[in-house]
Amino acid sequence: MPKLPKLHIGRRLPSLQVLVPILAAGLVLATAVAVSTTVASHQQQTGIDEAVRAVGAVVHGYVDPLLARASLDDPIDPQLASSVNGQLQQLTGGDRLLRIKIWRPDGTVVFSDLPDLRGHRFAVSDELAEALHGDTATEITAPNAAENIYERGIAPLVLEIYMPISGASGVGPIGAYEVYQDAGPLQAGIDTTRRDVLLIVGALGLVLLALLWGAFRGANRLLSDLAGRLRRSEARFRSLVQNSTDLVLLVDADGTTRYVSPAIGAILGEPSEAWADRSLPDLVHPEDGDWMRAALARLAADPSGTHSGEVRVRHADGRWRWLEVVGTNLLTDAEVGGIVLNCRDVTERRELEDQLRRQAFTDPLTGLPNRALLLDRLAHDLAARATEEVAGGVLAVALVDLDDVKTINDSLGHAAGDRLLVEVAERLQRELAPPDTVARLGGDEFALLLHGGSREAIDAAIAGLLRRVREPLLLDGQSVSPSASVGIAFPDRSERSAEETLRNADVAMHTAKMLGKGRSAIYAPHMREAAVRRLSMREDLAQALEREELTIHYQPILDLASGEVIAVEALARWERPSGLVGPTEFIPIAEETGLIVPIGRWVLETACREIRSLDHSQPGRELRVSVNVSAVQLGRDDFANEVSTVLHETGLAPGRLILELTESLLLERSEPTLASMRRIRQLGVRLAIDDFGTGYSSLSYLPELPVDMLKIDRSFVAGLDSGRETLAVVRSIIRLAATLGLVTLAEGIERPEQAARLRTIGAELGQGYYFARPLTTPQLATYLAGDASEAAGAAG
Repeated sequence: MPKLPKLHIGRRLPSLQVLVPILAAGLVLATAVAVSTTVASHQQQTGIDEAVRAVGAVVHGYVDPLLARASLDDPIDPQLASSVNGQLQQLTGGDRLLRIKIWRPDGTVVFSDLPDLRGHRFAVSDELAEALHGDTATEITAPNAAENIYERGIAPLVLEIYMPISGASGVGPIGAYEVYQDAGPLQAGIDTTRRDVLLIVGALGLVLLALLWGAFRGANRLLSDLAGRLRRSEARFRSLVQNSTDLVLLVDADGTTRYVSPAIGAILGEPSEAWADRSLPDLVHPEDGDWMRAALARLAADPSGTHSGEVRVRHADGRWRWLEVVGTNLLTDAEVGGIVLNCRDVTERRELEDQLRRQAFTDPLTGLPNRALLLDRLAHDLAARATEEVAGGVLAVALVDLDDVKTINDSLGHAAGDRLLVEVAERLQRELAPPDTVARLGGDEFALLLHGGSREAIDAAIAGLLRRVREPLLLDGQSVSPSASVGIAFPDRSERSAEETLRNADVAMHTAKMLGKGRSAIYAPHMREAAVRRLSMREDLAQALEREELTIHYQPILDLASGEVIAVEALARWERPSGLVGPTEFIPIAEETGLIVPIGRWVLETACREIRSLDHSQPGRELRVSVNVSAVQLGRDDFANEVSTVLHETGLAPGRLILELTESLLLERSEPTLASMRRIRQLGVRLAIDDFGTGYSSLSYLPELPVDMLKIDRSFVAGLDSGRETLAVVRSIIRLAATLGLVTLAEGIERPEQAARLRTIGAELGQGYYFARPLTTPQLATYLAGDASEAAGAAG
């Protein structure tokens, strides 16, 4: 404060000229005393009011939520008492508050930051009584009252603030707060103000007494005008800030909040007081704290800088909200003196972006990465491997295709199929660890991006994954054991095409399926050639019927006891211009493309017609004919009607037709399959189970199936001489068939010893190269006529 100039008053004789200045000086002095007293009183009241507001914000914000009406009554809940007293101790741990007491209306101190005060009862003072009646009371005094026995040394002078504690709606105060603040600084400021005002007003009054009236009026008008402008400017600013939908923060250079706009309530569900004097980096998401600190440091270092970014802040309901933050450095602005942050809620925009990103890169059913994301990650891995100077670990792509999901969809419904896909996805995901990836490519196909130290390690990992996938699960009360075919591709370090690597894994997967499903295969270049050949075959097979390239060969079936030919098995052959194609090669393609339906109809109709034509050359023989039926054919609702139509058109008796069904098809025992079998049996057609014995579980459900014949798989026939176990299995099958009244037919008989052994243990029928190879229709006629050697030579 600048020093005031000294007044020099010369010695004069008492006269009117002296008395007037003395009287004027006395008037000025009296005025100065009155003014200083008024200003000091006003300052004291202002300081007390400010203290009351600050204390009220603290206790209402931190203590009121802990109190309820029952909390001030005996007995006191220990847990609640601990929470309240602990909060009071925290509030008095700073420099502002010295003591906090919570009074019951009977004068008992219920809670306090000082343990010795808790539970003591004192006489109710006048100020306390006012608070208990709903009014706030204050008093500046030395802490020497009877209830202040524990505060007498706390400060020479304290400001006592008594505030009511409101009860529920419609209920008066249930208690009162008594809060002590050190009144020394306030009183010292008041005394200093009183002294300074007295000196200044007295000095200026003596000098400016003559101009007091004019100056007062001019100053009054100027002050009124300035005050009006200030009020209008402040009201305008307050209205803009308080009604803005954006959150406005004023923080220090270190991030401590000095002002929080009311928009925080609408955006984050918090009151402004909740962020008062808090460190902003501590209020954002832990992952965004470092960015917030760095942004504030950049702003503080750049006087004219403006920076922006997005951070996550927790809402009062516990959710994280995204805020777009734009910061401006106004530290050098005397009116602001801080960093202003304008925050806008962009959560909906971020969620929409995340949703679009998920839709673009994740599978909607399983939540796994989709083909696009898998290819992106694979491309990055391939590029990284190509630029590495030192060879790293092994990279592999495995394509996992679940087997027979269509059967589950058809029998249990697509919802069950979806649950199967979700369960398999979860199993695969649980077994993998970063940086490996599992993705769903669509349908029942999954892909694995695997990293390992060696091929053996990756092979072991894939084997473990498949064991995990094969574990049974319940779908609508039905136990299902999923199986999968897996194709594996190991890209070399020069390969950079993610699409090519995935295609190689796909080729290997289809190779695995051709080997019998539930298997795995590693990609090799020759597989691509086979895939190209299969594609060519698919195109040609569609024209095979029109070009009359399909033919049927017949393999005789003999009665093992008499050696008589009693039936033949119709075997389809495809005579392509490039050479003869067997059924094991083109039938799977026909099933995949749906061509099996017209091809199967042609085979059935042709076999029935040609066997019927043999009746004229072999009168009285009436051979039966066995025709293989695929799952696609049997699954059609009108298949039984189709069989009936063919029998009617060809004139073949139903009892002379045998339809062979693979054992793997019957393992599913779906109701549509069983219903189709029953309708066929009602026509008089016989049913046989082909390749019986490859699935031992079939023994348990065999009595439930409407079948007439079991065809013992050729693998058991080939192993008859290799060990007792195979012989025991074949004998068990024959006995079981005899018990159920079923005929047994052994396939693949190539030596007379096998035929003799089968005849000995009770097999009834047999077929194989020992008797005859598959024959054309003319060759079959010759064979039946007795010239078997000539027919066999022609066939070979």
